[in-house]
Amino acid sequence: MREMPKAAYEHIGKFQVKRVIRSTGSSDLYECVDPDLQTRVAVKVFNPKERLLAALPYSIDNWRVRFMREARILAKIDHPHVISVRELSYINDKPFYVMPYIETNLLYEMGKDEGTEGYAPELQDAPEPRKLSIKRSVEILFQVSSGLSAFHGRGLVHRDIKPGNVLLTKLGGGLVKLCDPGLVKVPESEESLAGYWVGTADYLPPEQRRSATDVDARADVYALGVLGYRMLTGELPGGVFSGPKQDVPEIPDALNDMIMRAMSRKIKKRQLNALEFLRQIALIRAQLRGT
Repeated sequence: MREMPKAAYEHIGKFQVKRVIRSTGSSDLYECVDPDLQTRVAVKVFNPKERLLAALPYSIDNWRVRFMREARILAKIDHPHVISVRELSYINDKPFYVMPYIETNLLYEMGKDEGTEGYAPELQDAPEPRKLSIKRSVEILFQVSSGLSAFHGRGLVHRDIKPGNVLLTKLGGGLVKLCDPGLVKVPESEESLAGYWVGTADYLPPEQRRSATDVDARADVYALGVLGYRMLTGELPGGVFSGPKQDVPEIPDALNDMIMRAMSRKIKKRQLNALEFLRQIALIRAQLRGT
């Protein structure tokens, strides 16, 4: 099992550090304790690594701007299915922001695919990939698309919808909280570079694999389709594939069709944005609840 790096701090601001949850190319995420409220919080600290700086031609200042923007976007989106930000501050000139601590994410329910980086070190030994029930898959898609619609309604493209960024307040139930919009594309931004792609490969649409610049909300819709396919079948779509109904015959036709529409290689055939996807999945959710 891969071990998490040793914590670089004993305290981050007033928050007492318990452990490192995750270390990525641009930041480190810590489990901490708020001494005043006596509650656990998650603290994300800006900490760009050499591998990130070498992979993409952005400066440290550019990554810092992106990190700060991520915190401010989350702070402005008041939505039950988007993680909230409680504080933005600095430690040793490095920005950090504070969120509620949520212990699990979707990987804990659906298992870890080959090559997937876990949200916590124990996921390195996660069981083989498995599928979820149709009702559970639809409920997660409903809540994720609801949260994502808050981004699309502001003209934002998340660009990194994947199981590790779908937090769960309770395994098998509770609320879904969408997180980590660190790769978000803002309206009329010129930060993304032609010829470079960002995101997680298994959930990227063809256009995002070619370049990070020319993507819109339909790139996130594609990722929603992949997420739905993965939950329903226990497998990621690859090569030439049929609808999930071929593997799971009890899947409703309407659900099968909307998943395949979301994953269309032709952008114009997909749902226009998360709100259109949400409206369709809401109808299927209502029908399933009535059975």
